[in-house]
This record gives sequence, structure tokens and C-alpha cells, in this order.
Amino acid sequence: MKIIINQPRATYYVGGAEMISFEHAINLFELGNEVYFFTISPKSIGLKYSTQFEKFYEKYSGKINIIELEQEQKIRYIYNIEPGEDRYRWNIESIFYNQKLYEYIFKHKTKYDIIFSYYILDAIFIPRRFISKNVLYLCGTPKQQNDFQKSLISVYDINLAISDEVKESWQSYYNDRIKVISTGVDCNRFTPPKKEASKYKGLTLLYVGRLISRKNIDKIIYAFEKLYDKYEIRLFVVGDGPERKNLEGISKNVIFTGVVNDTDEYYKKADIFISPSGYGEGLQGTILEAMSCGLTIIATNTAINKRLLSHDRGFTIEPNVNSIVDGIETAILADRDKIAANCRKYVLDHYDWKKKTTEILEVL
Repeated sequence: MKIIINQPRATYYVGGAEMISFEHAINLFELGNEVYFFTISPKSIGLKYSTQFEKFYEKYSGKINIIELEQEQKIRYIYNIEPGEDRYRWNIESIFYNQKLYEYIFKHKTKYDIIFSYYILDAIFIPRRFISKNVLYLCGTPKQQNDFQKSLISVYDINLAISDEVKESWQSYYNDRIKVISTGVDCNRFTPPKKEASKYKGLTLLYVGRLISRKNIDKIIYAFEKLYDKYEIRLFVVGDGPERKNLEGISKNVIFTGVVNDTDEYYKKADIFISPSGYGEGLQGTILEAMSCGLTIIATNTAINKRLLSHDRGFTIEPNVNSIVDGIETAILADRDKIAANCRKYVLDHYDWKKKTTEILEVL
């Protein structure tokens, strides 16, 4: 099949949906499809390429057709807004990008079987004579939903959801059945560390992701501070975002790395992974990566996390400081070797990327 992966922000923004789009493109290509990756030219908006996109481009530009579309100069003002939770910013960007996408496809008159998007406004208008199916992958749920969104989701021919909870949140806005196909994890890259002596003899706690308010990283830091004098522990916060400056002001004991090239190396240094997001998450790729690396997971008690972490695979908590403290202490005292083995086997059996991409192809 000839498939478009449509991810405007992939060149400059490092978020969950952006990383998923890379994996979809790579695995669809490796399963024998002709893949086109449409995105924004960051040079047209005064931004730099992310390291993650540069690595993707370096490895796959000769195999996957990567097309960068220039944005209108008149909306460059939105790129002065730090990417985070401002839906107004995302929406403006998507509407103008969608216009450029339409113009490009119409001009070149190439016919595609599928266009696959990740944000509800990224492909609401497409030249139908050149694209057979318009597919939307629902990665999460916005804080507020309304009937306007109902009309938008109905534009797509097929809607897929990352989890049952995301499906249930959107299903009332859509007449046809939404199919659930979760994301996966690269089990060859995210592996448990080799047993070797470490200079640090304490326990390492880890957060990986965007530094935005709904992720509740501040609560991780406050919980860490409560336990800092009681246990020999350290905390790595891997990632960047609009909350970084505020978070750095909470504690001098936390190690902020910013965005890193190889997150797997930090998973392999860690013992306990913490993700107390407040709302809007589907299935979190960072949790799957941490499980694949054999970490003990502490995560918000959503339905999907309860399923992932049941049967001695981790612990769920309320997204508040005291509950995170209790979760960390429980994890410290737990049989983490047993948890590591359980987590690794579970992701190998259920969340390998090749299996998940094959499921997508079967639906499409």
C-alpha cells in the first residue's frame, strides 16, 4: 500500500504522538509498504530540527519519502508560544498546515491508499480523488470535548484509539465503531541492563517526558524530597518543556537532563520509573519502554495502567504527593527482580511494534 504518515510537528517537537508517528512509518515501511512522511519545515517557522527527527531522517530518508511543507509567515507568531497545553496554538498550526498539505497533494496528483494522522485538525480537508482512506489515530483525550469536535471526528473514514479509555471518551462523538489498537515498544532497543557494578550504590528514580503541568512532575519532586534523607536515592528528570524553570526551583537535589538522544540509556540506569499524569493520557509509550527495560513502575491508577501493572508488574497511585511517597516506598521494598521479569515478558508477548503495526494493516 501507499501510505502517508501525516505528522506536522515531528520535525521540531518531541511528544508522544510524534514518536509514535516515527515508529508507525518505520514499521509500515519494513512490512513492505511505500511510506510518505509529511511534516512541517522548521526552517520556515524559525525553529531547529529535533535530534529525534534528525536521527529518523539520517537512517530512513532514502527509504521513506520525507516531505517538509513550509508554513505561512503570517502565523510565525504562534511559534513564540512554548509548545505544551495551549490548544489554540496547536489548532492554528494545524489549520494552516492542512491547507499546505492539500495544495501539495492536489498539485502533484499522486494517488495514495491511506493518510494516517494523529491530531483531529491535521487532515480534515484532503483531495479525495487522490486519497482512498482518511484515518485518525486518537492518542488521548482533551480536557474538554464538545459537539464541534464531534463534527470533526466524523470527517475521517476510520478512527483508531490507543486504548479502551480513549475509545470510550470519543465514541459518543462518532457513529461507527472505533477500533482499539495500542502502540508498541521496540523491544530490541529497550532492554534490561547488563548486570555490572555501578559507582552509585543507591536507587535511581526516573521520569521521562514533556515538562508540562498535567504530567505532575512537581509532585514527583516533592515526594522525592520527603524521602531524600530517609533513603539513598536520586531522581533524574529527562525531557524539556514550559514547566522546566519552575520545576528546577523546587529542589537542588534533582538532576534535570533536558532532551536526550538515547532515553534507553537512562532507563538502564534507573530502578524505579514514575509517571503520575493527571488526565488526557492514552497508553503511555514511556511506561512501555520502562517495562521493557525491567523497571519497577509507579503510575496513575487509570484503567489502562491498572491492566498494565497488575499481576506483580508495578504499582498504581493517586496523582498526589502522599500517594507517590507511598508508591516509592512500596517499590523500594518490593521484589524488583521478579517485577522486572514479569514486565519484560508482558511487553514481549503483547506490545512488540511489529505485531501492533500488523494489526493496523489488518484493519486498514
